[in-house]
Amino acid sequence: PSATPISSQYLGTLKVLEDKHVQKNSTKFDKADSLRAAVFQNWLEKKRVFLLELKRIEKKKAENLRNDTEKKEADKREEAIASFEAWKKKKGREAKKLSEKKKLEELKTKKAAEQNEEKTEAAQKAFEKWKARKAEYLREQSRKEKQSERIRKKKEEELVAEKKRDSMSAVEKWNEKKEEYMKQKKLQKILERRKQEIQQAKKEEKNKKAMEEYERWLEKKEKREQLEKKQKKLQAVHGDEAPSPWSPP
Repeated sequence: PSATPISSQYLGTLKVLEDKHVQKNSTKFDKADSLRAAVFQNWLEKKRVFLLELKRIEKKKAENLRNDTEKKEADKREEAIASFEAWKKKKGREAKKLSEKKKLEELKTKKAAEQNEEKTEAAQKAFEKWKARKAEYLREQSRKEKQSERIRKKKEEELVAEKKRDSMSAVEKWNEKKEEYMKQKKLQKILERRKQEIQQAKKEEKNKKAMEEYERWLEKKEKREQLEKKQKKLQAVHGDEAPSPWSPP
């Protein structure tokens, strides 16, 4: 290899190749440069062909992709149209069923209204009959109540008169019982007073006997004490002499 840099000569050769007129008339290139230039030119041509093929392939892919996309969109449109048509048919059937159902409901409503009207008329007639019977019943009830009230008042008056008579009789009986009770009460008080007087007399008699008994006991006690004193004096006079058998204890 040459010690001189090849890059400058190679780049110079590329610049010269760009100008064909200069390439033919120039005498400065040697065989190595010519060979390299030929190889490079061949590479450029292959690269150009490769890029063209690559662009063609990419264009083909893009076209295929666009066709696929358009086909999918067309299929989607057809599917949407078919779904819409099916939906329209279904909605049509449903609308028809709904219309028939509505007509049937209107018919039922009309029939129910007619039945209600008939029932209302029948109920009104029944109410009028009931009202008439009620009025008759109330008149009869009022007549019976008035009659019952007259009977009740008459019975009350008779009962009041009877109670008055019974009350007068009861008062007389009560006065008699009261007078008898007062007599018994008075007698009971007299007997109670006499009983208390007897008890008081007994109590006084008992107290009197007790006092007399106490006085006798007190007198005996005094005599005994006097005798004891007398004996003590005799003992003091006679000393240790035994008392005579006849001496009192």
